[in-house]
Amino acid sequence: MVTNTGIPYEKLTQQIFDRIVNQDSVDTIKVEHNVHLQGKSSVTHQIDVYWEFEKGGIKHSVIVQAKDWTYAVNQGELFKFKCVLDDLPGQPKGIFVTRTGYQSGAREFAKHHEIPLYELGEPTDAYWDGTIKSIDVTLSMFVPRYEDVKLVPDNDWIDKEGKRLQILERGIEIEIPNNVTFYDENGQEIGTVPSIVASLAPLEPQEMIPTKKTHTFDKPAFIRTGILKFPKVKINAVGATVSVSRSIEDFSIDIGDFVGFVLKNVIEDDQKVFDKDTNLLK
Repeated sequence: MVTNTGIPYEKLTQQIFDRIVNQDSVDTIKVEHNVHLQGKSSVTHQIDVYWEFEKGGIKHSVIVQAKDWTYAVNQGELFKFKCVLDDLPGQPKGIFVTRTGYQSGAREFAKHHEIPLYELGEPTDAYWDGTIKSIDVTLSMFVPRYEDVKLVPDNDWIDKEGKRLQILERGIEIEIPNNVTFYDENGQEIGTVPSIVASLAPLEPQEMIPTKKTHTFDKPAFIRTGILKFPKVKINAVGATVSVSRSIEDFSIDIGDFVGFVLKNVIEDDQKVFDKDTNLLK
C-alpha cells in the first residue's frame, strides 16, 4: 500500500520551487500549494504545487506532483500524471517530485514524454560519497594589546590659551580623558583614541614584545573639554605600550550542518543544494 505523508512534503516542495523561480529570469505570477483545476473532461484535478509565470510576454503554467512515498515511483503513476496534464487546458508543463526515486519504467516514460523527474529530500550517506563533508581549519591570529594609553597635551599652547582667556590665574581644573575624539582647527573629526592607538600596532602580522609607541600629530589636533571657559585642549601625541601575541585555534567545519535539502534532476543528473532554513516545513 502506498504511504504518503502528504501536506508537509507538498509544502516543502512548494517552498523549494518558490526559491528556484525567484532566482530565474522569469516574471513569476504565483506559486501556490493545493490548487484545484478544472479539466477539459469536466473532472477537477487536485494539484500539489501550481506555478504560473510570464516570459517574453507569454503566460506559462507548471504543475508539480509531489509524492513522499516509502518506495520508488512506478510507471503507472507517471501515466496517470500524464493523463492529468493532457486533460488540463493550456497544455501546462508537468514536474514530478518524490523522496525515494523512480523505477526504470517510470524514468523511461518520463523521458519519452519530456516530464522532468526530481528527487527531493535530506542528503543521504550516498550524497556525501566523493564529496567533502568536513573541513579542518587552523586559524592563526595576531592579537594586539594596548596598555598605558596616554595623551600628550601641548602645555605651551595651554599656557598661552589660558593667558589669552585670562582664566588660569583664577584656577581651572582640566581633566584629559583617554577615550575621546580628536578634531582639527576647523572642528572636523580626524580620529578617536582607539583608532589612533590601533595604528600603533605593526602593519604586518607579527609577534611583538611590549613596546612603547607614540603617534605624533603632524597637524594641530584638539579634544573638547566640555568646559565653557576652556572648550578645547591641543594634543601633541598619543602614546601607549603595544604588544602583539599569536593565537592558534584548530576547529572543524561540518558541511552537513548547513545542507538542508537536495533537489536532484533525475533525467539530467544535476542537483541544487539548499541550506537549512527554520522556515521550511512550517
